[in-house]
Amino acid sequence: MFLSAGFILGRRGWALSDKQRPSEFGNDAAILKTVVEHAHEGLVLQDVYGRIEWSNPAYTRITGYTAEEIRGRRPQEFILPPNKQLAPDELENFKFDLDKFSSGFKELIQNRRKNGELFWNQLTFARIEAETEDDTRMIILCQDVTREVERFAELEETRKRLKYQAEHDELTGLVTRAKITEFLQERLSAGRAEADQIGLLLLDLDHFKDINDSHGHSAGDAVLRHVAGVLKTVIGDDGLAARIGGDEFMVAFFQPVEGKQLERLASRLLDDLSKPVPIEHQRYKIGGSAGLVLADCTRVGLEELINCGDIALYAAKKSGRGRYCWYTEALGAAHRHRRMSMAQLDQDLETGNLTLLMQPQFDLHARRITGYEVSAQWLHPSEGLVDPRMMLSSQDDAKRISRIERFALEMGLAEMGRLLEASGMPLRLSVDLTAASLSDPEFEALLVQLCEDAGFALSDLTIELDPEIVRIEDCIRLKDTLESLKTSGCRVALDNFGSLQSGLGQFIDSGANLLKISPSLITDLETSIDRRHLVEAVVNLAAKFDYQVVALGVERPEQEKILRDLGCGHIQGPIVSPWKTPREAEIHVREFVFEDH
Repeated sequence: MFLSAGFILGRRGWALSDKQRPSEFGNDAAILKTVVEHAHEGLVLQDVYGRIEWSNPAYTRITGYTAEEIRGRRPQEFILPPNKQLAPDELENFKFDLDKFSSGFKELIQNRRKNGELFWNQLTFARIEAETEDDTRMIILCQDVTREVERFAELEETRKRLKYQAEHDELTGLVTRAKITEFLQERLSAGRAEADQIGLLLLDLDHFKDINDSHGHSAGDAVLRHVAGVLKTVIGDDGLAARIGGDEFMVAFFQPVEGKQLERLASRLLDDLSKPVPIEHQRYKIGGSAGLVLADCTRVGLEELINCGDIALYAAKKSGRGRYCWYTEALGAAHRHRRMSMAQLDQDLETGNLTLLMQPQFDLHARRITGYEVSAQWLHPSEGLVDPRMMLSSQDDAKRISRIERFALEMGLAEMGRLLEASGMPLRLSVDLTAASLSDPEFEALLVQLCEDAGFALSDLTIELDPEIVRIEDCIRLKDTLESLKTSGCRVALDNFGSLQSGLGQFIDSGANLLKISPSLITDLETSIDRRHLVEAVVNLAAKFDYQVVALGVERPEQEKILRDLGCGHIQGPIVSPWKTPREAEIHVREFVFEDH
């Protein structure tokens, strides 16, 4: 609410100027006087030196000061909080800057009432022009906006809290993928102008899922918070750390970094993560793998940069975990080749375009074929027939692995019907399975149904666990499943026993009732006394646990004879038959006559 320059306040109160014509209401001065005295907003008339000449009742309600108490004084003398008081010379020399305090100028300021209470005062200024500067007057509209300011402060605090929550991971306090992506984009844009390099580190915890599965999510959450603390300590003020997935983290660096600096940070980070973590009276062993990227800001985009980090991280995990790996052009080319191969594999899995190979197992004492091991093979674009599971990660490609194993199981059961008819003899079926299949809670029911549909006895099925792709941890985790399958009639075989990947831990924890001796122990069996002793020890060990034994990779009659003399019951390998297609296996089993040496 502003007063017209046509109204001038004199010693005797409000009066019409000579130039102001009477309005149709008859007495404008009386009306105006009523309005200003009953207005909710405070009104103050000050001279150009800030001295108060008049104030309305609302100003008294707002400040607590009567018009008589403040007339002739400047508001700065009594209304400012203690921490904003003006010095005496500033008060004495105060004068309105008429260029600044023009009509409509607003100012929000914290004031103090007479009772000492602080409040927020919204001031709006109107200037009443006069012939001289000293005769100029200022009318100030005062509004107590404390509630509005406090409400705004609450809303601003809420906005900041919501913004923080949106940009930070609730569990670890690290920033989110969206925030670090935004930061990376800004760094790339700034770096292009300076032709800088940008550094990126991607971190993935090794076997974190095992902690969640074995000890519960509370332990997993504690581990993630621990990792976040390690990241903050190691990275410090050099970069921004984010949690971008379940157990995946990313670090972007504020300033250009050098390769050696990035390597030092990665080494320290992995070293600190490798130390046991005390959580809830237990100590957990964790570790991590890291992918490093150092790229030219002028030559890389955001998506490409992150993709390079993913490629380097994948290479680090494939190379043995617990280490870091740099992104290189050669690594990128290999990744692109693998991506194309995986696309072809997915297409072939969809259409069932895999090849089933079969290899017979031979009973040395009964002198006959007793069963077949089946394997799903894939025609790789450049490497020929391969076991596609060996190209895959048990954690990242579980669905692919499960589909491959189901193909082997279904096709193997179908082909066994033909072989049973062709041989006229009872035959067993052996198939390699991994945690990708066995950890599925519906797998056992599926297996039973598949055997029923094929008319194949569950007791004639052997599930083989290959230590190259089934870890000891998997055996322990799957122990109940394996025991349940054994109760249903299946046999469980520990494949390739005696290889570098296998050991007594798997022998005990797998719950197997059949051992398949690795071809690495059969090689040079005729000439190596040590290998003969090892095989003999394995056969004797299996006998103590009432395990049957199958020797793999048997090529020569001399090896077959030694194995028979050592008490090995079954063999499998080229001496009986190489891996064959189902049609070749059917012909072979019809014609097979083993020559005893």
